[in-house]
Parts: sequence; C-alpha cells; structure tokens
Amino acid sequence: MKKENVIRIAVALLLAAGGGSAVWAIGRDAGTSGQMQSATPGPAHKQLAKRAGEYTTATKFTAQPGATPVDSTGTAKISVILDGRFLLEEDAGIFMGQETKGTRLWGYDNATKQYVSIWAYTGSTGLMNLTGTSKDDGKTVSFAATFNDDSGAKQVLEVATRQLDDNNFVVGLYAKNPDGSRGPAFETTYTCKK
Repeated sequence: MKKENVIRIAVALLLAAGGGSAVWAIGRDAGTSGQMQSATPGPAHKQLAKRAGEYTTATKFTAQPGATPVDSTGTAKISVILDGRFLLEEDAGIFMGQETKGTRLWGYDNATKQYVSIWAYTGSTGLMNLTGTSKDDGKTVSFAATFNDDSGAKQVLEVATRQLDDNNFVVGLYAKNPDGSRGPAFETTYTCKK
C-alpha cells in the first residue's frame, strides 16, 4: 500500500476518533505535500461557496411523467463550513401535509475529482450518498445517488444540479421504473432571499 494511502487512512481514523488537531501535525511531519494539496480548497470549492445564503424553495413532485405535479414550499440555509471545504445545507418544508427537515453536506473531492454530497432527512434513518461530475465547471453537476430503502435494498437515483444564475439553482432527483423508463421525480428550485 502506498505511503499516501496509509496516511490518508490514518487521518480518517484520527478524525473518527476526534483527533482532528493531530491530523495537521501528521501531514506536516510526514511531508505529504500531495495530501495537503488535495486538502486545500480550490476553484470548485469557491464556485460552490457562492451558494451560501438563505433561500425559499419550491418543489414539484411528479409520480410519473405527464402526471399532475404536487407542489410544496420550504426554506433552506446554506453555510460554508470547514474553512471553505464544504457547504452545509439545512432545509425545512411541508410535503403532502407532513413537515420535513433535512441536512445536506455538499463538496468537491480534490483527490477523486468528483463532486460529493451526503443527505439525511426526517423521512429516514439512513443516508443518501452522492458522487458526481461536471462538464461545465460546476454549473451543472450529474450525480449518481445511492441509499437503502425501507426493506434495506440498495436503490439508485439520478440527481442533477443546475445553476440558473447568481441567485437561483435547481436540484432534481430522478428515479427509474423497473423497465428503465423515467419514474418519480422531484425538482426543487432555490431562490436566494434578498
């Protein structure tokens, strides 16, 4: 195993054990400039940071293509955390008469050159993990998302984000039917409060 991978695993274990301050010392003493470079926020992080703010949200849920959408509204607060490495989204709304709350962590992994995210909400005790790529410097990002359903079976969704302008962006979640055709879809438009 490469020295860099061993150090990366050690760092992850230290973080899990609450030893965050020791991570800096290990990276400095081991002379792992590559690891330090991959830990430094770059252009993708700066692009994501532009989304920091408070938003109103408008969501359309469609059970099947062509079906009448169910509309709902909510709010979201997006903050830059960990010295510009990630965005923390906290959202709330009403969907089909039920209050929902969610937390999302958004970022860009310099080591894998992929956008990453993890989502949790009040409708589940599980997490949804997302990895994605962009062909236009982050204006649109296509994610593959995985989560376990209520029976424990792994499910896959397509998720896409589109930056419309400086104050608006869209997050879409798209499921497939067993035959591979487009199934249920959620599209949420975020509008920055002025």
